[in-house]
Amino acid sequence: MPSTTVKNAVAKSKDLMEDGDYAAALSILRDSWDSKLSKGDQMLLVRTAGLVHMSRGQNDESVRRQAWKESRKSFERAQKIDPGNKETRKQLNALMSMMDEANIQVGRGFSIFANGEPTPFGLLAMFLSGIVLLAVFGQGRDLIAGWGDDDTPVSLEGDTVKFTVSYYPQIGGQKVTSEIDIQLYADLAPSHVSSFLQHVEAGFYDQTTFHRIIDDFMIQGGDFENSDGTGGYAASFYGYCNGQQEANAGACSYTQYTLPDEADNGLQHQPCTISMAKTSSPNTGGSQFFLIPEDSTPSWLDGQHTVFGTIIAGCEAVTSISEVPTGSNDRPTNPVNLESAVLL
Repeated sequence: MPSTTVKNAVAKSKDLMEDGDYAAALSILRDSWDSKLSKGDQMLLVRTAGLVHMSRGQNDESVRRQAWKESRKSFERAQKIDPGNKETRKQLNALMSMMDEANIQVGRGFSIFANGEPTPFGLLAMFLSGIVLLAVFGQGRDLIAGWGDDDTPVSLEGDTVKFTVSYYPQIGGQKVTSEIDIQLYADLAPSHVSSFLQHVEAGFYDQTTFHRIIDDFMIQGGDFENSDGTGGYAASFYGYCNGQQEANAGACSYTQYTLPDEADNGLQHQPCTISMAKTSSPNTGGSQFFLIPEDSTPSWLDGQHTVFGTIIAGCEAVTSISEVPTGSNDRPTNPVNLESAVLL
């Protein structure tokens, strides 16, 4: 049975959710978290966070895709804490049905659940995720998306990501779909790679756009919030809020999390590399990134922006995309879509 403290917190959170105060609803749950809680209490807090995100997406179409992906992440984490809980499975399946009806892609190549039961791939995925979860379980609030109050963000296995992109090349009117493989350097840019992989795993980059393209320079994407270069944030708390160093995650909303600069890691802006976009101020990287085509070497960015990976296959597609027609604000005339990003 849930403890009285957690039961009261969940009840207050749901009341705030009904009133449309989603930030306060999540704050109540976050403040109730304690690493010493029973698994049942932990599962209930995380699952309620999923309900809050799901409600937000239902009531605000402008943030629906982002909110529902946050909701899915919370439900799946609750499922990992207590795999046998039927209510969690019911809520996750209901959410997946709504996402399917709204054509919001899950971002994984295989189905985890079918007819309310885990598929063979789902069982494997939960097992592997459980191994990762054991390594980070003590981090407490990081189990709940965007609640990180710990100095050690979530780590994910793997060092290569595959992008599937679609675009209309400069010559010819037929849409092209290409794949781009990116090897990441977690040892040289640990915070950047950690955040990037968490966004990939959560499906945040799926069905986003490359909103800024400059020939002979770079193609920029990763704004999963606004698709215009004004949105996106770090996946966990890395010690900074909007570029300002803070002692803990409670100093700001998770949408203000930014990355510490790691630009002195020895990696340079060579052709076919990936670097983190940011403002001119230090420690302001978030979710946006840019890919450098074959014919560009923007060395003036060295020491300012953090290079955190190399394109090991498909760089010719990046070059082709960099040459598409653009309009105001360097926005491509025809959409350039990042259809999916998956961890290999």
